[in-house]
Amino acid sequence: MTGSLEHYQGLAQNLIESLGYEQALYVANQYAWYGVAEEIHRLSGDDGHVVH
Repeated sequence: MTGSLEHYQGLAQNLIESLGYEQALYVANQYAWYGVAEEIHRLSGDDGHVVH
């Protein structure tokens, strides 16, 4: 699971840097990358969870 978490963290960070928070979250949800979407929330300082 640690490998998946590290992958989510890296992907979330890259999406935020490339697209910005709103668009990164949109893309993660479009592709049903819920772990990535939760990581985007965490990186943004938002403590809410993604509803899937």
